[in-house]
Amino acid sequence: MYRLLIVDDEAIIVNGLYEIFSNMKNLDLDIYKAYSGEDAIHWLKRTRIDIVITDIMMPGINGMQLLDEIHRNWPQCRVIFLTGYDEFEYVYKAIQHNRVSYILKNEDIDKVVSAVENAIDDIRTEIKAEDLLNRAKEQVSIALELFQKDYFIHLINEDKSISVSKSVFEQLDIKMFHDKPVLLLLGQVNNISADFLYWDKIQYLYSVRIIISNYLSTKIKSTCVLDENYRLIIFAQPKEDSFTDEQNGENINALYERIVSFLKGTLEAVQNACMESLGASISFALSGQPCSWETVSKKYISLTQLLNYKIGTGIEMLLIDNEIKGDVGGSNSDIIGNNNIEILENVRQWKLDTIEMYLESGQMDKYFEVLSQLLEPLKLINSKNCNVAIEAYYKVSLSILSYINRYRLNEKITSMMDLSSLMKLDSRKTWKEEIDYIYQLSKVIFTLQSAEQEKRADNTITYIQKYVDEHLNEELSLVRLAEKVFLNPSYLSRLYKQVMGTNLSEYIDNARIKKAKEYLENANMKINEAAKLVGYESAASFSRFFKKVTGYSPQEYQDKLLSEKIRNY
Repeated sequence: MYRLLIVDDEAIIVNGLYEIFSNMKNLDLDIYKAYSGEDAIHWLKRTRIDIVITDIMMPGINGMQLLDEIHRNWPQCRVIFLTGYDEFEYVYKAIQHNRVSYILKNEDIDKVVSAVENAIDDIRTEIKAEDLLNRAKEQVSIALELFQKDYFIHLINEDKSISVSKSVFEQLDIKMFHDKPVLLLLGQVNNISADFLYWDKIQYLYSVRIIISNYLSTKIKSTCVLDENYRLIIFAQPKEDSFTDEQNGENINALYERIVSFLKGTLEAVQNACMESLGASISFALSGQPCSWETVSKKYISLTQLLNYKIGTGIEMLLIDNEIKGDVGGSNSDIIGNNNIEILENVRQWKLDTIEMYLESGQMDKYFEVLSQLLEPLKLINSKNCNVAIEAYYKVSLSILSYINRYRLNEKITSMMDLSSLMKLDSRKTWKEEIDYIYQLSKVIFTLQSAEQEKRADNTITYIQKYVDEHLNEELSLVRLAEKVFLNPSYLSRLYKQVMGTNLSEYIDNARIKKAKEYLENANMKINEAAKLVGYESAASFSRFFKKVTGYSPQEYQDKLLSEKIRNY
């Protein structure tokens, strides 16, 4: 979905264009209105904007000043100027900028529509990644990058031998400020094919990384590395000139807030680009406030947990840590024979990080794939007294028990199966029975996990619908609704469509029609009053909308109701 902002000090132009583009469902637009440059800047600071249609000559902040603010907040935004013949000087200045076009005001509306369609095509073309794999191949081979990755991985693992200093950053060619706070961003590709070979997977992830870098580099300094679970860890800071502004008086907190706002909007565009270019579904967890380099390890842990927080299923997410509320918690050879000793030693060397990650993030298929690789060898063991087998079993059991305790699932699981025997190896006779019990318990956990995610989704949808019903006469933009439930707009839109099967905009339209009909049952209700009560600023726009949906104009509908009452009387 692309966000279009229409700006003009003449309301009739703004409302007319809004109505035209609202009816063009094929363009997949989320449309916003501004009746001045000041209103437009409010929207630019509130959410990402992809395309702006704006007048040049406006009182207060004019179109050229607005253009500077657009490039300051969203450098990749397309700007379409509506101009008059006598404004060529401004037009000449405007077209010196990238991503800017203009249309004469007296031209046909089809020209405006065509300009928006071209802007959308430009955006799509820009995010195509035909050369990304080749560039990824070149970057993978750079040795220095391996040292940088090793350094940052040790840093997030709180290695005491790692220091943060100017000399270390220079030696590793880390182009960031060692003495400034840093924002941490964690990304996870949700749909990497299990058929990918290691090299294919690395190239795929580096292609995603290049897309991220291309979008972030317009506004911030960043470094991106992969952790051992193939998650993307991005360290972000403002650029040099931003810190210069801060030294000249801008509060450093405000500076980082501006960067967080930029990231919130840009990462949605990154998600769209990754999906369109690579078919990659990627989720992000972002720190809403900066931290010191010395505390990035704690921030990394908290973002890892946040990345595992899910509302609904199968959709990429963008969650910000300070915006999520609540929820968000004799010898082995004698016992088993020489042929199986090697198997058990391999089991002993297994790390449980991967199993825990898949359990936390709800990736059931991958979880059971790894779990079976770890536990199936135990079925070959005849004796229940094998220490290596006991160790492997308890490692897995403790991981599962830790998850159960963190999310307080004891009572729910107990109502579905016996949990008390998890840590009692004498409850079952064979290792096969023990393993089958672990499988059964794991399935119950995933069932509860899925139910909780669906519950969160249902609660979110219910809240949004109730809010819409109670605020029909107010602004009901996707941005505002998303803010009410602490989600990003794109995610809310996709979540609603996934759960309800229809677009959120359709629910809003239907709610307005239903309420308008109720108002029009009152013979004394004026059309312009009914329009305002259901969120329309002009009676004309309301009348066109009402007739398109019902087949009657509001006046015809009101007259029809009155005639029926007279006949029935």
